[in-house]
Amino acid sequence: MGIGERLAAKAAAIGEQAKEVAATRAREAADAAKDAVTARTEGGLLGLLRMDDERPVTIEGVTVLLVAAVRRDESRGLSDRDVLKAAKRRYRRLGTLSLPSGPVGGILVNLYCEAATLCDVVELRGVAMSDDAVAAHLLVLWHVLPDLDVAAAAVAGDGLGVVDELRARARERVAAVELPDPMTKRAALTALWRLNGLAGDAMEAEGTGVRERLFPGRRVKAFVREAGEQLDRAA
Repeated sequence: MGIGERLAAKAAAIGEQAKEVAATRAREAADAAKDAVTARTEGGLLGLLRMDDERPVTIEGVTVLLVAAVRRDESRGLSDRDVLKAAKRRYRRLGTLSLPSGPVGGILVNLYCEAATLCDVVELRGVAMSDDAVAAHLLVLWHVLPDLDVAAAAVAGDGLGVVDELRARARERVAAVELPDPMTKRAALTALWRLNGLAGDAMEAEGTGVRERLFPGRRVKAFVREAGEQLDRAA
């Protein structure tokens, strides 16, 4: 083997090692965040709201936590038309809950509401889907990752985490999003918010979601339609 081949093989080995380290770090951060929320007796959305904003967590980890919180808090069993009604009621009902938590709380409640809407759509279709699988769908619906295979690998820790995928795939998007190392709850939620595109609709973090929570109809309808189309493609 020539020197060029040896160097290429060494570089490939280093790259694989870096992927393994990133995946292990993502799993550890997600597990730590799950433990922090589960330890709280209230669990669910309240547990997430009261979780320290500076607590280390990955973007994919906090997405799984959102799904788990929804399923812990809410009962399902809706008709097709009721999904939209339930989503609108949920936005209004939970709107004031986030006020004591400031901008991060507002972001969290809005993302929680969309996670709950997706859970409703999944349940309505009678699809057995794990929290991790729903979280992978959310990462695609929120325009964070390009497809379900990449998202599922990120959530499972079988590939690059969301931050590393973003840095590798979309440098122009990363420039507008805070991606500290380690990632914190505050940074993860804000990154999801901005990558999702919700912040561009006169809803920057400083004034997050008052209008959206009171008048969520257009956004909800679009999200339900996109979710249904994505689930159809994945079937």
